[in-house]
Amino acid sequence: MEPKVKKIVTEIFYNVQFNKTCHQSNLKKLKKCYEQINLSYFWKYFESCFRVPLSIPRRHPRVENTLEFVAKFAASLYSITDNDVETEEPLCPFLNKLFDFILTNHGAKNPGVRFRICHFLNILLNSMGEHAFMDDDLCDKITVSMMNRLLDKSPKVRAQAIFALHRLQDPADDQCPVIKMYIFHATKDPKSDVRRAALMSMGKNQNTLQVALRRTRDVNESVRKIAYEFISKVTVRSLTITQRDQLLNDGLKDRSEIVRKTAQNVLLPAWLRHFNGNFISLIKALDAEIGTDVAVLSLESLFKSAALNNLIEQLPVDKETKLIPTDQLVSENALYWKCLVKHLQREMCTEELETIIPELSNFCTYISDFLVTMSAQQSEKWVYHTQKFILLQLFEIITTYDLSDEVGRKKLNEVICNTLMSNHCSEQIIEHIVTHLQKVIPDVNSRLDILANIISEIRLPLKETQVHTQISEEQQHEINMHRAKLKVKLLELKEEEYQAIEEKQYLKADSLKNQINSLTEEITKLSKQPDIVTIEEIKEKNDPETMIKCLSIICTMMQSVNALTPTLRSLMQIALDSLDHSDDRVHILAVKAVSICCILDKELAKQHIMTLFLQFSLEQENVEIWIVALKGIFDLLLLYGLEYFDIVENTQENTTNKGEKSRTKLYNNTDSDISLTSVNKTHTEGCNFIKILAGLLDNTNQELRTVAAEGLCKLLLNQRISNSSLLSRLIILCYNPVNDNDFYLRQCLSGFFDNYVTRVPDAQMLLEEAYLPTLGIICNAPEVSPLQEIDPYDISRFILNLSRFGIRKSDTEHYCVHNNIVFTILAEILNPDSSIDKETLVKSLKDLHLEVDDPSKQNIREAMNNVTELVLNYDKRLLKYIELFKNKLDHGAVDVPADEDTEVDE
Repeated sequence: MEPKVKKIVTEIFYNVQFNKTCHQSNLKKLKKCYEQINLSYFWKYFESCFRVPLSIPRRHPRVENTLEFVAKFAASLYSITDNDVETEEPLCPFLNKLFDFILTNHGAKNPGVRFRICHFLNILLNSMGEHAFMDDDLCDKITVSMMNRLLDKSPKVRAQAIFALHRLQDPADDQCPVIKMYIFHATKDPKSDVRRAALMSMGKNQNTLQVALRRTRDVNESVRKIAYEFISKVTVRSLTITQRDQLLNDGLKDRSEIVRKTAQNVLLPAWLRHFNGNFISLIKALDAEIGTDVAVLSLESLFKSAALNNLIEQLPVDKETKLIPTDQLVSENALYWKCLVKHLQREMCTEELETIIPELSNFCTYISDFLVTMSAQQSEKWVYHTQKFILLQLFEIITTYDLSDEVGRKKLNEVICNTLMSNHCSEQIIEHIVTHLQKVIPDVNSRLDILANIISEIRLPLKETQVHTQISEEQQHEINMHRAKLKVKLLELKEEEYQAIEEKQYLKADSLKNQINSLTEEITKLSKQPDIVTIEEIKEKNDPETMIKCLSIICTMMQSVNALTPTLRSLMQIALDSLDHSDDRVHILAVKAVSICCILDKELAKQHIMTLFLQFSLEQENVEIWIVALKGIFDLLLLYGLEYFDIVENTQENTTNKGEKSRTKLYNNTDSDISLTSVNKTHTEGCNFIKILAGLLDNTNQELRTVAAEGLCKLLLNQRISNSSLLSRLIILCYNPVNDNDFYLRQCLSGFFDNYVTRVPDAQMLLEEAYLPTLGIICNAPEVSPLQEIDPYDISRFILNLSRFGIRKSDTEHYCVHNNIVFTILAEILNPDSSIDKETLVKSLKDLHLEVDDPSKQNIREAMNNVTELVLNYDKRLLKYIELFKNKLDHGAVDVPADEDTEVDE
């Protein structure tokens, strides 16, 4: 019987490996064999066959088919015994033996076996049905075993252990050990495959949701993708508005295409389904006014796959007027209207577009009526803010119109001018409509004259004053006496008139009547108040709101020209006068306007660049003013060069032996801010502007630090400056843990270094000069400095990888900078007074790419012998790096990671 059983089991295992179609028939055969024979015999032959696929770590369909068949067989025995309901009966003997086998061998010496056992356990538990139950003791044993595998050296084993624990977690339990391990590995595991597995496996609760939100910024794109898929399965109401906006902003702008597609095709449609396909409700969930950019990106993405009829039906436009009624015009409707109009315009859907917007003249009237409504209502502040947001959307819609209609264009010009003259303009509205005015009035001089007149009327409005004519007391007394005499005479004439009528002397009475009327008019004139004279007075307005509006117009209109016109030169004086304004918002716009003027005119640039530098010496240190001034300075230096402003670089800082004083100044957090004294002193010592700008790299304000770094990168990249000391500071800035959350700065520096080595001819030489000083700064950082957290070897490897291949364009011959750096490193290792960590220098030898001739090789070998003797006394563990370098020197061997874990081949 035994040989027959062995043959049956062997044949079944052989057959099931090829495809899954025969699994069901072979399952019946194996089950029949199991029922007819003693368990010990059955297990003996079953185990011998089962061990074969478990010993093959490489992913192969035949192995997968075999393991799935075993899991199906085991699950079928489980379902027969327990009938898919909760029971206190123990598992069948075969399942007990199977689990004992797994739990006994999960710690096998071979990583491939450990991987396959965890993999099979995952398949087995998933095959046991949705309503499966298991004994608590067995669950605990599996949990403990797989917890041990979560600490495995091989990342692929850890990942499979995570999958195997999937069905043993309880998301409703805050103290669930499996959930805690998932959170730990999703957050802390160094391997992306393990982090991804944890995100794929962990259940949904508030703790795991927070982990997924953080993983959307993981360095690995596949982890970010899984994080977005995880969040898409969580109801949108579980997230705050800030989290929703941040998620979509990061996802839709991610540099990885697979992450962008996940956000577009998985996350957004899931949220839209939550709102029953209502786009306006989705915009409301993102907050149209705060998350405007995100809402626009989201709508643009969703519109691509949506039916046009559905999009138009959701817009509450009156079919006759083709306008949204004013009482229904809210932020969400206005934003959706704008996005839909622009989408139809992009898709060239002219007919559909005509159904949702009227002719230009009618739309201009619509905006004018809305402005009247804004002026008539005394609304709360938030309502007024909403109205300005809606007004901005309406003006953005108006940019989609064709301006060939003369009547409509004149109407639009009138609306723009009236809007600028009104009190309902935000800076965004001003920037938008003044920019669009370029198309409405293409002629530059005409446009500038109109805007200059508007600015003049805003700042210098006509004011009517009424002045009373003054008379003396004597003159007033004479008037009163004369009026009294006339009144007496009037009474006498009326008496005579009465007598003449009595005597029927009608001609005489008529003559007296005329005299009475003349006398009455004269008395009335004398009784009138003195005349009031109206005088038109011009009074200049200087309040913050007025100046913000005027300077916003000036800044925007200047960006539409290539040179300063006489009109703009006269307006520049307004900006210069506003530099002393007490309101910081006005001051910021004034600095911006001066910067733009300097960009348009070289002479003005030389004249006023010091005005921008002096913004850093303000008694009231406003970072926003500094940032605007800093951007202007960098633009001017980039456009005209340092030589034009008679700025000379401090070449003393370019030497490698610049001393500790220089290093301490670069990275001392307590002395990072630029003060009034330091700026004035620098100015008197020779205007070392680059030193001032480089000092801002250590400023405590993140945004100012980022702007300074970005500007200096541009100057280096465009060869306006050439400074190895500054290059060293940028390298350390990139690795400084203080900047871990400044993602824009890190991306900026990453892009800079990628382009620097290919675009700048002397990049290799400057990196060579920066090598030892940079390591010296890291190794000599004070104990309290965040630079202590940086591994010097990371810095060394980064510089060596950057400078690995390079050709100096200024020379005709090939130039390999590592041929020089190798001698620098060897000399520093052998230097007894060196403050640089010798382990870092020795490890760095294996990262060198040398192209040396035989005499140089001999010199290197002699130096390496001395280094070997030193290492034998210093740290023998470093000998392996020396051997790697010697092997590369002799045979040109490819780099081999010295301490990388051996991984399981899948």
